[in-house]
Parts: sequence; structure tokens; C-alpha cells
Amino acid sequence: MTQKEREELIFDLAQYRVSKLSEAGVFAMAVDQMSSLLANETDEQLLKVSLGYAPKKEKHNTPTGF
Repeated sequence: MTQKEREELIFDLAQYRVSKLSEAGVFAMAVDQMSSLLANETDEQLLKVSLGYAPKKEKHNTPTGF
């Protein structure tokens, strides 16, 4: 198998496998891939790309009556 044939097979298999995933599976895979990409960045780069990001505030669940 040539390098080009190998790359085409990998691409075709990846498309096939992703098409079989649920929406939640695709989202989980995207988060995993993004985490891998961000793990390779320096601390300075992470801080730079985090501008505008604000963590979600925790909701305080207060019990309500009937």
C-alpha cells in the first residue's frame, strides 16, 4: 500500500466510523481531540486563547415547595 493509499483509507475509515457515532459521541470525540491539541500548548498560549472564556457558574439548587 502506498502512502497515498494509506492516507485515503485512514480518511475513509475515519469518516465511516464517525458517521456511526451518536451526536453525544461526536461531541465527546471533539472535546477529546481539542483537549489533546490544547495539552501541547504552552501556559502562555493557553492563557492567550482563554481570553473571553468564563467558567460556568454553579447553580444553587434551592428546594421549592409544591
